[in-house]
Amino acid sequence: MNPPVAAQTFRVWALDDSMYGPVTLEVLRDWVRDERIVADSWVFCETSRRWQTAGQMPGLRMLFGEDLSSAVDLEPHPMLKPSILRRVRAFGDLSDEDLGALTRVGDIVQLPAFQTIMRAASPSDALYFIIEGQVRQRIHVRQREILIAVKEAGSAFGYISLFDGGPHVTDAVTDSPVTLFRISTTKLREICVRRPEAGVAILFSLGRSLAQRIRSDDRHLYELVALNQGRS
Repeated sequence: MNPPVAAQTFRVWALDDSMYGPVTLEVLRDWVRDERIVADSWVFCETSRRWQTAGQMPGLRMLFGEDLSSAVDLEPHPMLKPSILRRVRAFGDLSDEDLGALTRVGDIVQLPAFQTIMRAASPSDALYFIIEGQVRQRIHVRQREILIAVKEAGSAFGYISLFDGGPHVTDAVTDSPVTLFRISTTKLREICVRRPEAGVAILFSLGRSLAQRIRSDDRHLYELVALNQGRS
C-alpha cells in the first residue's frame, strides 16, 4: 500500500533542464507558486516510479487554475470527432469506427504561438498529431538554436519514443496557434492490440515518415562526406 501523497517524495525535470529532488508535495506546491514549475513540467513519483506532468497531479493541478487531467472527461472537445482526425495523414485510411475509438483515448490540445510542447531529453509518454497550425522542432548546441524540422498540419511528432522508449530528441515549439491531437504511447499500443488493422495503418504511416527523415539525413551526410573528400 502506497503512503499518503503528502508523505511521498518527487523529482522534477525543471525549466532549466535540470533534475531536482527528492522533495515533498508541499515543496512542489511552493515551486509552482514561485513559477519554478509549470503545468507541463515533468514530475517523477519515487513511490509509484511513474512520470506525469505537474498539471495532471491531483495535489498540484488546482494551482494552475484549471483541472487539466479531467477537462476532456467532463466534456469532449468539439474537434474530437472522426471527421477532424481524418485530416491527419496517419489516420487517413482508418474507418469511422476506428477513428471513433481514437477519440475515446486521446484528447485535443490547443496552444497559442511560441509555446513549448516538449523538451529534448525529457521523458516521453505521448505522441502529437497536428490538426491545425505549425510546430518547429529544434535542438540547442552551444546555446545556439538549430532548426531540425518544421511540422505542418496533418503531420506528427514525438513518435520516435514509441519505438525505442527513449526520451524526446528535440524541443517542439508552436510557430503559430495550433490544434493538436495527443495520445499516450500506452493508449496507442492498446489500440494496436485491440484493433490491429488500425494499428498497422498508423504504425506504417509513422514508419514511412521516419524512413523519409532517415533518407534525407543520409543524403546530407553523403554530400558532406563527398565535399570533404573533394577538399582533401
